[in-house]
Amino acid sequence: MSETRAAKALHTRIARGRERLGELDAELIHLIRTRARAAHELEELCRKAGGPRTDLTGENVMLRGYHGALGRRGTSIALLLLGLGRSEGAAGGG
Repeated sequence: MSETRAAKALHTRIARGRERLGELDAELIHLIRTRARAAHELEELCRKAGGPRTDLTGENVMLRGYHGALGRRGTSIALLLLGLGRSEGAAGGG
């Protein structure tokens, strides 16, 4: 394979890799919004039932799960997700 063909093939793989990351980002955004809506709905149900809006034990389990799977940065992600699920942080958009 000539150097030009090799360079072209490499650039094609890079473009495909970037495209794949874009697809994964779109999927993650969709899942994050879906999770935020579900958490907000649960919060509302708990409020209507007269109970606490949040389940601290459940949140701690979630935090430990993200930390166990992804380390310290997983904890940061989990905290962001918890914030988005709160009524003041409900994810907008379509």
